[in-house]
Amino acid sequence: MTSSTTTRSGTTAGNGTTAGNRTAARNGTTAGSNTKAAGSAPAGGSAATGMRGRKRERTRRAIAEAAFRLFAEEGFDAVTLTRIAAAADVAPATVFTHYASKEDIFFGRRDEFEAGIAEAVAGAATAAEVIDRVHRACADAFDAVLDEDSLPQARTFSRILLNSASLRRSYLPLGQTRREQLLELLLERAGERAAAPEVRAELEVFASLTGAVRELAFDALHAALAADEPAERVREAARTALTHGCDRLALAYADAEFLNAASA
Repeated sequence: MTSSTTTRSGTTAGNGTTAGNRTAARNGTTAGSNTKAAGSAPAGGSAATGMRGRKRERTRRAIAEAAFRLFAEEGFDAVTLTRIAAAADVAPATVFTHYASKEDIFFGRRDEFEAGIAEAVAGAATAAEVIDRVHRACADAFDAVLDEDSLPQARTFSRILLNSASLRRSYLPLGQTRREQLLELLLERAGERAAAPEVRAELEVFASLTGAVRELAFDALHAALAADEPAERVREAARTALTHGCDRLALAYADAEFLNAASA
């Protein structure tokens, strides 16, 4: 993730994903390769850099919090970036410095709540282990969304998402990105076997079906959150959908040799 809002400046759904979509940290810096130049920097250089970084993060948070207040009150589609800038007490250009679009703000924290399927299966040796790790990664993502500190914001996120056709359309490419990332990992795990067209075709189907299972489980999560169901009911709805999908994956793929790691 797919998802948090007002007080946490971003999203909980990693559906979204990011995403899915793993992106480089927007405000990060790259270590220089010239160690002599780095060593001759003023003593206060790193402190100044740290202060700038904290200021940037405060600005990003203020923008996101203002945006989610407006999204919750007026609906995502009715809010403009100019309105968000005014509510955050910053110039419109400042908003664009930190975010490319309203959608970027809305899905801005997807990586924090991303199911991490690709990372989860990286160390899996067998097909059965791949499916089990997918299951556990998604269940862990649900727990993160439903944490006591995240729950109010998660409900707001889900309501905004389900009430905006444009946001739901924006949601789809995030899922596609996650499926592509999973496929690349599976091809890498397959080693030389991935050169065979039939193996690649099978892995493409598996990645797509796995993505569909994840999306359906998150759909159940969002629907229950938006309906203001108790947290345990939300968790039950999401996990029921997830378990049903993963059980079907296991029936079809638990013994699939093409899903075994090359060294297995």
